[in-house]
Amino acid sequence: MSSIIKPVTVEQLMFMVDNHLPKTQWTFGGAFRFDSSLNVVIENMAKSFPLRKPFSVAGCPACKWSLDWYTERRPMSLATFAATLEKYAALNVGVMLTFDNPFITEDMLNDTYCTALVNELYRCDRVRKNSVCVASDRLAARIRELCPKMMVCCHPNRLVAEQNRRTPALYNKLAEMYTNVCLHPVDATRPAIYSQLEHPEYFSVVVNDPLPRNSALRREHLRLLSEIRKDPYNADLCLRRAQMVERDGWHAVDASALRQKATCNLTRNETAALFAAGFRHYIVQGNQFRNEMTLLWDIFRCTLDYGPQLSNKSALIASSVMAAFGTPKSELPSGLKTFKFTNYE
Repeated sequence: MSSIIKPVTVEQLMFMVDNHLPKTQWTFGGAFRFDSSLNVVIENMAKSFPLRKPFSVAGCPACKWSLDWYTERRPMSLATFAATLEKYAALNVGVMLTFDNPFITEDMLNDTYCTALVNELYRCDRVRKNSVCVASDRLAARIRELCPKMMVCCHPNRLVAEQNRRTPALYNKLAEMYTNVCLHPVDATRPAIYSQLEHPEYFSVVVNDPLPRNSALRREHLRLLSEIRKDPYNADLCLRRAQMVERDGWHAVDASALRQKATCNLTRNETAALFAAGFRHYIVQGNQFRNEMTLLWDIFRCTLDYGPQLSNKSALIASSVMAAFGTPKSELPSGLKTFKFTNYE
């Protein structure tokens, strides 16, 4: 008599996260850049390891309120934007629309395209998980005028651009203004700051920021990216950015130096300390990566436990999800997929 194999329940999988951030909420970056890959990962993560299916994805089409770290992208049509929102909703995943430009001026607040993105995000919120994440208090006030019921979160670039000293008092004040506040990547390594936050459940932590912990050029870099957004064909600005990155050694970090905590990629001991302090929302960011493979690698590296007793099982989960990229498809890939016989979107 043949036996019937029963599906594994979530409760039976809990041992896989007992020693690495159990019962936590995750956000994956890369939305509106790496959507096809994220859709594959999320769909198959839900099957293979639902404990790490993300609550939301984060990202934004190119617009005045957002920044691009490398290549300046073209704006996305509202129809494509809405279709992308619907795909994530079908996976029961929210979208955190990330406006990470902290240098918003008064004349930028009424930008037609940006306000249309916010309105469309709210209109398409079928799973009631969508939110907006901003790096400017001025922009947060504007979005609350547009959509009073929209959840508005505070982006870490808000803290990067802060001119005054970052203190627990500043964070506690921001927690009263926003639905959720993301820690500055360096502050996530400083117990003197995060241990004094009154409500750690209102905060998020980026676990994979690759910039050096001792970098003094984060604010200047963001300001330069904002200038490039306004003037994308200015070669002098792009040259200044390349020289800045080279001078600060951002791309010269040795991966093996993680033991010495050279970058803001958090160690397992650091994430364990944050969890013990009450933090329950973690972010795998993707805006600082040129391609989706780096993001996918970090998703598995940051969310799974690779301790000696579980490394084989975590590797099986990661390889099972990645194997989905090689499954046969009903249509051939083509660069003409989005081609239209018209000059209008």
